[in-house]
Amino acid sequence: MSSQTLTVLFADLAGSTRLYQTKGDVEAHQQVSDSLRYMRAIVERHQGTLLRTIGDAILASFSHPDLAYLASIDIQREHQNLDLSVRVGFHHGEVIPDTGDIYGNAVNLAARVAAYAEADEICITEEAVAQLSLPHRSSALFLDRVDFKGMSSPMPVYRIHWNNDSAETGIITAVGRTQHYQTNPVLDLLIGERRIRIDEGNSVLTFGRAVDNDVVIDIESASRNHARIELVRGRCLIHDSSTNGTYIIRGGLSSEFIRRESASLDNFGSIGLGFSPERGSLHAIEYRITTVAT
Repeated sequence: MSSQTLTVLFADLAGSTRLYQTKGDVEAHQQVSDSLRYMRAIVERHQGTLLRTIGDAILASFSHPDLAYLASIDIQREHQNLDLSVRVGFHHGEVIPDTGDIYGNAVNLAARVAAYAEADEICITEEAVAQLSLPHRSSALFLDRVDFKGMSSPMPVYRIHWNNDSAETGIITAVGRTQHYQTNPVLDLLIGERRIRIDEGNSVLTFGRAVDNDVVIDIESASRNHARIELVRGRCLIHDSSTNGTYIIRGGLSSEFIRRESASLDNFGSIGLGFSPERGSLHAIEYRITTVAT
């Protein structure tokens, strides 16, 4: 059985378990079905092949990474319109075609890269970056070398900058990444009239009612040690450890809820410790991310 070189893409609906919990089975099932239908249409529009659906995720293949790149961005934009979040990852490599499906290490790598992505992210391998046309390659930002299960050595992973509202940029100038330029995020917080900056020199900030927190927020909905925000390998992450959970509104979109889990912060938005931080909320934490080139 002969092999074939293809770009393999996984796209996975983020937070579907919570969707069923908050929306109920009927509405959640309809939204998941809509998501899968839109992703199929986008894949086919960009000359890809939808190979299978796995629960709330899809596996697709493309003849070239540029087509997967365009499909990935359209998938993200369509899910913004649907008020849903999705993780996308793709890899370019050899696969074994078999009765309408594909198998091999490239499929495993694409799945692992997609799982590594945060909600609303597109992550890709270095092999895929190297084959992108220069205009598309210029939007790839090196994230980290990641130890994936089953891989003998860490793999470089890149993030596609697809949201025009973000100030983050990345430029890869040579095939195979012989040179890259990165940006370091700086997170500015507005808490009441207090302004705080999180950067490389001050990379962790804790919140809660207890006096040993970096920021004491003494409201009934907050836990004693409610949450922390930190910079990790170029990402701004918030980790909730509370009883009532944390609500995040990114860029004016709908509120996202996390409890005893982590989420990434992108661009700008609001955070509520145990409450949804609608515009003008008295105890909301406002944040904005900018970047500094290195």
